[in-house]
Amino acid sequence: MAALAQYLAHLLAPWVNLYSNSLTVETVVVFLHVGGLVVAGGLAWMLDRAVLRSARDPSHPARAELARKLGGSHGTVLVGLGVVVLSGVALTAADPKTFLVSWIFWTKMALIVLLLFNGWLLKRAGAHVAAEPEAELSFRRLHRAAIRSTGLWALTILAGVALSQS
Repeated sequence: MAALAQYLAHLLAPWVNLYSNSLTVETVVVFLHVGGLVVAGGLAWMLDRAVLRSARDPSHPARAELARKLGGSHGTVLVGLGVVVLSGVALTAADPKTFLVSWIFWTKMALIVLLLFNGWLLKRAGAHVAAEPEAELSFRRLHRAAIRSTGLWALTILAGVALSQS
């Protein structure tokens, strides 16, 4: 991995030079990364919280409405997560020798993959709840996905902070 990181650092030298010598470029890339996390993670947490609270109110119309809101908001979360991924690639390309050999970096990448997979499960469960609000099994799947989502977002942010400190 170290040899690959060294090769990429050589290949990406123009980007490394631009990023390292331009406060504006660095600021924009970091802003996009943090901003994407705030938008995607904040909206996801808000929606996850609504799902967790709806477990106390088993009325089927309320759950169906919540499931429709989830479906309508999922695109925004995915766009925000896409911005995080693209800006993360730019950050990694700015210092591949540091990031590609870091276990914290690879842990964060695994968490991003888990977030995407769980988002797919959440969207699928939400569609089932919207179609059949009285299906308790579908709601339980949605509820579990919301719990996982909350934890995965928190761990992803923690990994990002740890990575910035390493």
